[in-house]
Amino acid sequence: MNKILYLVIVICFLDLFIQLPIITPFAIELGADEYTAGIIVAIYSLFNMVGNVFGGFFSDKVGRKNMLLLGMGLQIGILLLYTVVPSVGLLIAIRVIHGFSSGLLTPAAFSLVADISKKATIGRSMALTGVSIGVAAVVGPALGGIISSQASYQMVYLVMAFIFTAGFILILAAVRESTTDESRNIHYSTNYWQIIKRPSLIVGYISAFTLMVSNGSLAFGLPLKTASLGLSDQTTGAMLSVFGITAIIVFASPLNRIYTRFSPVFLVSTGVFIIGLSMILLHFSPGASLTYLTMVIYGAGFSLVFPSMNKIIGQNTAMHERGKANGVFYSFFSLGSVAGAYLSGIFTTYFDLPFVFIGVILMVMLIIIAILDGRYIVRN
Repeated sequence: MNKILYLVIVICFLDLFIQLPIITPFAIELGADEYTAGIIVAIYSLFNMVGNVFGGFFSDKVGRKNMLLLGMGLQIGILLLYTVVPSVGLLIAIRVIHGFSSGLLTPAAFSLVADISKKATIGRSMALTGVSIGVAAVVGPALGGIISSQASYQMVYLVMAFIFTAGFILILAAVRESTTDESRNIHYSTNYWQIIKRPSLIVGYISAFTLMVSNGSLAFGLPLKTASLGLSDQTTGAMLSVFGITAIIVFASPLNRIYTRFSPVFLVSTGVFIIGLSMILLHFSPGASLTYLTMVIYGAGFSLVFPSMNKIIGQNTAMHERGKANGVFYSFFSLGSVAGAYLSGIFTTYFDLPFVFIGVILMVMLIIIAILDGRYIVRN
């Protein structure tokens, strides 16, 4: 079942990555200015956060498989709405619903992986989920850029609707429920406040927020950067795919031994520093070649952060509460995307320095992670 789950995760994250090179220009094509486009990018992640909370709670209550089926079904309908959206106002409404339905999927999928993984090998399992996300990060932006360049932005969403239909059928036919009657019956014994304030999980939450601040900044700012260099949407997609390729190399090669040899907090801290550096370099990049190199650096940082922060969550939760913990975790994940896209819109509008400011913010977050690590001593 593991291989099927990793394919499901590819589909879930393809929804995010395929939009990266197109959502900003799509919004502008419908009449949005840069500030409004930033809101349109961010609002998906804001309501994704709400969906994460609901999806996490109900995956503990009714099971992981049922939540995956519900989320996939909603996604199909929402993606089809993008193909007929006529205005900026309706695009915002669609982004609200889309963010929520997408948010239902992630806590259920990652809780299911953690449920069926042995505690000693959870780092490797999370690295393999990283491969899935890396595949989505490689295929998604390139596919979005190619389809939008050759056909239209609407066609991108039509293709995704067909992919999610295939995912729904796959889950229905081949995914087994991982929770037990006992775990579902006692899911209420751990409430959200206990999950939020648990010291061993806090560094994971902050790490998720920090990683996605950078990703939200890329979603908003990289299409504008490539446009300023005279490059196409297809080039934007290729650049975004480069960081995914870099991450996959780390996830799937012998380099993945680092996830069992080093503390997850050490790996997170190192990765955040590398990502922050890449953000600053991206601002000063004068052409395509250096921008591609910067995305390689970003991918290296991403590869250190993602499996490590998921490992923190998986190691410090029991089955009956894991959905809620992943719901909170991916809420911070979504909140980071909101903050990154929104702040990039502000920094572009008033200072024309989105990536520099985001790089500085990441360095501040690195200091916070270091303080929390010293206080709570999270170890693998």
